[in-house]
Amino acid sequence: MEKKHLPTQIESERLWLKKHELAQAQTQFQYICQDRERLAAFLPWVPYIKTVEDEHKFILQTHAWWAEYKHFDYGVFRKEDGEYLGNIGAHHLEWNNDCCELGYWILGKHEGKGYITEAVKALEKTLFSEGFHRIEIRCDPLNARSAGVPKRCGYTLEGHLKENTLQESGYRDTLIFGKTHKYYT
Repeated sequence: MEKKHLPTQIESERLWLKKHELAQAQTQFQYICQDRERLAAFLPWVPYIKTVEDEHKFILQTHAWWAEYKHFDYGVFRKEDGEYLGNIGAHHLEWNNDCCELGYWILGKHEGKGYITEAVKALEKTLFSEGFHRIEIRCDPLNARSAGVPKRCGYTLEGHLKENTLQESGYRDTLIFGKTHKYYT
């Protein structure tokens, strides 16, 4: 598959997925601070976002990745009021194999409302329509909420990697879920 950019906005029934804008740095940083302990339990990047400037640099990095066809990261916004809810992105893109991985997080107060499940479905629809053949979702098995998303979206649990990721707290396992275009409905 030839490299190409994804749309900068993706719409679903209740959500907008939008390419990050620098104007969102303050809000994104505040959300991370509000939920730092919960997010840090499962996401390795949280300790590195210590200031608004760190978030600003992250957004600039996502723009560079976008330009280089390496990573497409979006903010998730509720359509009814424009509230920012979290992030979702397509990363670890393997253009020569037509596959990628999805990653996501949401502020704790918005969990359990189906927003991330809806965001995953919207992004996977776009990815498959753009020519991707395979999408993976990886997560810590201890993060039951995160592991529930691919299950609800029809992904197959394909593997359980033992102690494959080193974090500050030690080694952790990783679950790998996959879906191919053939099984996309």
